[in-house]
Amino acid sequence: MIRTPRQRATRHQGGYILLLVLVAMVAMMLSGIALIRSMDTSQLVAGNLAARNATLSSADVGMQNAVAWLQANSGALNDDAATSGYYAEEAEPVWSSSSFWATCTTCVTTTPDAAGNTVYWAIHRMCSSSGSPNAAGNFCKSVAGSGATGGSMSSDAPTFTGTAAYYYRITVQVLDKRNNSTLTQAFVTM
Repeated sequence: MIRTPRQRATRHQGGYILLLVLVAMVAMMLSGIALIRSMDTSQLVAGNLAARNATLSSADVGMQNAVAWLQANSGALNDDAATSGYYAEEAEPVWSSSSFWATCTTCVTTTPDAAGNTVYWAIHRMCSSSGSPNAAGNFCKSVAGSGATGGSMSSDAPTFTGTAAYYYRITVQVLDKRNNSTLTQAFVTM
């Protein structure tokens, strides 16, 4: 009986190709899993950026509400009105404290906006104490009026003349649907 080359080759195969193919399949499977996880992470980052941008848009609305409150109450800014979110002296409260934001009942959106965000705001006059900005010992941060008014523009000067515009710090906290908090601050003069 004469043996053909095909019969001889079959006898010498040890299954190395099968092992090589299995290793290649495991490597392809691991790279596929890594690709899927990478896409999931990218989607989470994109979602977080979109949520942050939505809170910044909501913070603008809170700023506008606070400025409108300041303009409507411009004659009564010497004393605290905590239930309205106004403090006549500068302070650094614990911004993350829910009890601070709970004191103001009128400076919060009662219903979430279109993005599902709840907006709170607070205003601090940048003075060392409440009361008249011209009172002795009350140091207020202000910007001078026009140069034509003359005289000192310091709020604690004995011969204060001219009209100063005082600084107010508006702080807006936005809580999103995931209960993440974003704080935004701006300074305005009046």
